Amino acid sequence: MRTILRLATVAVVAVSALAVAANAFATQKLAVTQAGNSLTIKVTQTANDAQPARINIYVPTGYTLNTAQTAGTSIGTTSGQVFARDQNIPLPLTGNVVVDDPAKYTASTCSPGTNQAVWLLNLSVAGQTLAIPVYVNPTSGAATGLGSAKLTVCLAPSDTPQGSPGRSPFGAQLLSATFTVNGVFTPAAGASAWTSLWTPYAAGNGIPNAAGTVEARAFVGPGAVTITGVVTSKRKRTVQIRGRVSYAGVGVVAATVRLLVNNKQRFSTSTASNGAYRFNLQKTARKKVTTFFQSRVVSAQRDVTTAGCSTPSVPGVSCVSATQGAFTVLSRKIKIRI
Repeated sequence: MRTILRLATVAVVAVSALAVAANAFATQKLAVTQAGNSLTIKVTQTANDAQPARINIYVPTGYTLNTAQTAGTSIGTTSGQVFARDQNIPLPLTGNVVVDDPAKYTASTCSPGTNQAVWLLNLSVAGQTLAIPVYVNPTSGAATGLGSAKLTVCLAPSDTPQGSPGRSPFGAQLLSATFTVNGVFTPAAGASAWTSLWTPYAAGNGIPNAAGTVEARAFVGPGAVTITGVVTSKRKRTVQIRGRVSYAGVGVVAATVRLLVNNKQRFSTSTASNGAYRFNLQKTARKKVTTFFQSRVVSAQRDVTTAGCSTPSVPGVSCVSATQGAFTVLSRKIKIRI
């Protein structure tokens, strides 16, 4: 006989103290996801933000980098969007990430001297190819407190007069850029925090504005969901299924938990402020049978600026955003006979 359960009480959705909007005057964001040896980094800002002159992305201590690929090797893909000031329209970009010879870049004003590795984001836009170097180097001095390595990107100014030297093609201003590289990054065990420092150009003159530097962070780590079950009343034939959703060991608020009953999704609820959830169920069928329960969570990327930016990494530099990575996780199965 089919087991019939009904949902008696659902946990109340808690108000998230973490999900808040970033600084209204600076919306730069960093997002990082890792799946095996594939790492994806995404940076975003709005058209109202100044063009970044330089972005330094710091790789957390504990990661290892494989930079032994030879020049010409394709190690991933890249995409993005820019706002073309000359045409007053957004433009999409796509391409590959290709290893280049660091010896070509010793005179680079962005990262002069010998670089550990140089990757080219070969982006195609409006029939043109833009090759944007990413400089990969170990950190030194005070910067070791931000990470063991850094990825540096420099962009051309977008709001200087048309025809001026060094201006970006089409007056292109960064809106978003994503690149995925494979076989390069081995993640640290457990949770890690990525940070990035963005230095914008001053308005209209193509000169970097160091005083306008801001920080954006991304938290990366394993997601988890636990599950336990208990018969709360044999007479009333009720059970309680409960557990906790966490990311990098920290409870996830307002995550949607879907309860599978005998491998079929039956109920859903949201987690409380500490990541806890519960289902109070009552069996309506009279025959005693064994029922299997399992919890599933699909969590999108989240804004955790309030908690994630509470202590800026660099004195005098505002932390304007922090993200928590997306994850999908399935609990173990439990069985209850009632």
